[in-house]
Amino acid sequence: MTEIKIPIPTQPDNFWTLRHLNEVDSTNRVAADLARKGFPEGQVILADHQSAGRGRLDREWIDTPGSSVLVSVLLRPKFSPQFFFLITFALSLATSQVLRRKFSIPCKLKWPNDVMVSDSKIAGILAEASFDGSENAWVIIGMGLNCLQSEEVLASIGRSATSIFAETRVTLDLGGRISLAQEIVEQFMVLYLSLSDPVERKALGRLYRDSCETIGSLVKVEMVEETLIGVATDISVEGNLLVETDDSTRVVPAGDVVHLRKTT
Repeated sequence: MTEIKIPIPTQPDNFWTLRHLNEVDSTNRVAADLARKGFPEGQVILADHQSAGRGRLDREWIDTPGSSVLVSVLLRPKFSPQFFFLITFALSLATSQVLRRKFSIPCKLKWPNDVMVSDSKIAGILAEASFDGSENAWVIIGMGLNCLQSEEVLASIGRSATSIFAETRVTLDLGGRISLAQEIVEQFMVLYLSLSDPVERKALGRLYRDSCETIGSLVKVEMVEETLIGVATDISVEGNLLVETDDSTRVVPAGDVVHLRKTT
């Protein structure tokens, strides 16, 4: 197991700890176990392979060993749970910023949890929270980032997807994937810590809106009890999607979004 200490910029004597493992059932599950054992914020689990990875809505996350960055972070937020959704925004932004800076990949974001290149998904994010009293609340934020998958492998997934290799022909070895994960976590740390400040929290929300291709799109939103079709007009300060339908503006706290083509 490789262990890397990542200093907190505002707290030079404190750090997050990244642990690299060869294979786990789920990085989110490992991080959640650490949360239940009382480990402090900033435990980062990185794996080469997940045997039981999950995406949103309990979808299976499929990866072959060494093909992806699979990472989860244990957080113990000091801000109100009403803003926990913004943690997903922070990791989405961090991932897109690093991919643009490091590989010149022009990423956009799709509400609520996808990092996209054109119409193809390059990374997906899953957050899970526990509210065992306000002092013991914790959040696990996990991400799967496609790195080495070829076009043929991506086509076999059955959903529109891409990878760093497919976009750039760059092949990341183990050291490169660990370094990339560390860079994303460092960028995420900065954005996540800003959520404790109301002014910086609003600034992050604006930054997300500017990068979110869902805003202004005709969308179909599939929720547990209903499906909406309308235009996504904005995102609330809590991170909810605002959808203008034929008769009202709806606030969507969670749902599966499909971008539709507008007809004229």
